[in-house]
Order: sequence, then structure tokens, then C-alpha cells
Amino acid sequence: MNALFTPKTSAVLEGYRYEIKMPLDRMQYEDFLPHLYKAGLYPRAPYPDRRINSVYYDTAEFSDYIDNISGLAARRKTRIRWYNDDLSKLTLEQKIKAGKASRKETERLTNKGLAKPHTKKGLREILAENDTTLETLRMAPLFPVLEVQYDRQYFMLDTDLRMTIDLQQKFKRLHPAPVSSFVNSPVYAVVEFKYPAPERLRMQAMIQCLPFRIFRHSKYVIGLESTAP
Repeated sequence: MNALFTPKTSAVLEGYRYEIKMPLDRMQYEDFLPHLYKAGLYPRAPYPDRRINSVYYDTAEFSDYIDNISGLAARRKTRIRWYNDDLSKLTLEQKIKAGKASRKETERLTNKGLAKPHTKKGLREILAENDTTLETLRMAPLFPVLEVQYDRQYFMLDTDLRMTIDLQQKFKRLHPAPVSSFVNSPVYAVVEFKYPAPERLRMQAMIQCLPFRIFRHSKYVIGLESTAP
């Protein structure tokens, strides 16, 4: 597997965070905020809602997908992300997992030509415009394999406890046989709690009384499986 960034091998989780995900159906989503208030958690929104668009990249053999569904402790996902409809400002991200903790390496990309990150040609054009992009991605045999779109709400529950709620998730397969339309996610909403790894015990104590099940939920994995031919 070709790495864009070299993951840390130290056992020290400085810079890593934990993410707890609660996929909800519609009825659970409507009950969620009352349960949050009952737990003594009162969300405030530090940012406006926005639409997130991501294109995930993988090898032709779907190496990252296989690593994810196999549950390997050390695994990664590579994507380019943009907000709303603004293709001129992109973010290259690699999400690196170390057990249940994760961290993200990011790099801002310009895209003056508004090249499409959904295609191999567009990816080459974007990388050619950004001389600082790491050479490993230029050389790696990565393909655009999945486009993901969803609406995200942002909340703060505590100084170190963030929460997001993702709605209207849609997926479009890009490789090996691209399709022209999105497929709706089978999950109505995904609530995600995010907090620094050193604060794990304190943060988990704050949310442990919520009556919703915690699941592994990877948009990349769910998207590929929802759009399988």
C-alpha cells in the first residue's frame, strides 16, 4: 500500500483523537437532542452548517478498503475535500488510524482551473498546480473510487468535546465503472463525538448514558458497499 504520509509508530498518542459514532434512524434522530439535554449536555454551534464533498482515492485493488473492513489496527484513507460548491479551495487529507485513535494529515490545495478531483485526469491537473504536494501521492497508483456528499452540523459540548451530525449522505462510485447518479445512504443520520486521546476517559464518561448504540461507521466503506454493482 502506498502511503501519502508516514504514520507515527510511537505509542504516544499526542495529536491523535478518538471518534465515537452513533448511526441513527429517523426516529432516533428526532429523540437525540432531548436525550442530550437529559445527560446535561447543551450543544452550541460554533460554525454554520455546510455541505461537505469528498472524493476518496485507493489503489486499483482497493487496498485501503480491504484494510478497513479487515479491521487492521494501522490503516488509512486518502481523500480530497471541499465545502459547498467551491472547487477552487481543496483540502488533501489522509486519515491515519492507530487502533481506535486517529489523526489527520492535511494540505491545502489551490485549484484555479477548477479541475475535477473525481477523475484521474483532474487529480493530475490539481497536483500539477500545487508544487508543495508531497511527491508520494504523485507517484502512487491511486484512483478516484468514491464521491461522498453530505450536510454537516457542528457543535461544541465541552472545551475538548466536539460533536458533528451528518445528514443527507449520498454516494457515487467512480471506479472501476463510474456512474452518473448518487445513491442515498441507508443511514439517516450519523452523530460523531470527537475528543483528544488524552481526554478519553473523561469524555466517554460524559456521553456513556446516551441510549444509542455505538458502531464503526466509515463513509468510505458504507459508500462502496452501497454502490456495489
